[in-house]
Amino acid sequence: MRLTPRFLAVLVPVALVLAACGDDSDEGTDATEAPADDAVAAPEGLVSEGTLTVCSDTPYEPFEFKDDAGTDTGYDMDLLRAIADTADLEMAVIDLPFDGILGSLAAGDCDVVGSAVSITDERKEQVDFSQPYFDSAQSLLIKAEDGGEITSLEDFDGRPLGVQSGTTGETFANENATGATVTSFEDSDGLFAALEAGEIDGILQDLPVNGYRSTQDDSLVMIEEFPTDEQYGFAVAKDNTAVLDFLNTGLDSLRADGGFDEIYATYFGEAEA
Repeated sequence: MRLTPRFLAVLVPVALVLAACGDDSDEGTDATEAPADDAVAAPEGLVSEGTLTVCSDTPYEPFEFKDDAGTDTGYDMDLLRAIADTADLEMAVIDLPFDGILGSLAAGDCDVVGSAVSITDERKEQVDFSQPYFDSAQSLLIKAEDGGEITSLEDFDGRPLGVQSGTTGETFANENATGATVTSFEDSDGLFAALEAGEIDGILQDLPVNGYRSTQDDSLVMIEEFPTDEQYGFAVAKDNTAVLDFLNTGLDSLRADGGFDEIYATYFGEAEA
């Protein structure tokens, strides 16, 4: 069973909010009546008409994963579904490895990548990003039983350290854990399995993911945080202004409506102002 995460201290809350839905309260019997003023038009040029198609690397809890019923859920998924709902769009999710996932946009596989993607100058050369919707950082996770021997990244000299391929965590580890044996894995499931099996002694990756995992598994502990001023954004193909404007309009509505706080609280606790 998925548990509701309750770790507030390890995150930097952001202020975004649920998309405003069309007002159905207007009375009238004319079937051709114009939509309410706050109705949102679906963007043109979607990969599949009537559907917002999302590429994501799952699972990456608490941002994207499948619940017990097999439904794609998580912070990213709930935000994108709320935005899609404003235009009465369905949402379809394609699961892809994170390393290279941005290329799926140019290939026409999806309309948006929603996968806890940190906005970087290098990635901006390949895709366009929505406005930021989450502030993040890097962190170090180990087995609680190793806490006596490992207290910081410096203790990883000569030790195996796991990262996820293509991530800012991998970049940070290669630049800062120079004495460690850095091993890259395709996804977070592989990372956690390697830690459990003793193939690596720690995981360096996004703070909210390590933080969430430590709240769900008492055998793991997050021992260090690394401020990196990272922000997540939804990615779209270069110059796809139709989808980009749709996402940004949705995020603006989320900020104004209060619903983002509800989504945030589901995964991280009560959002700060």
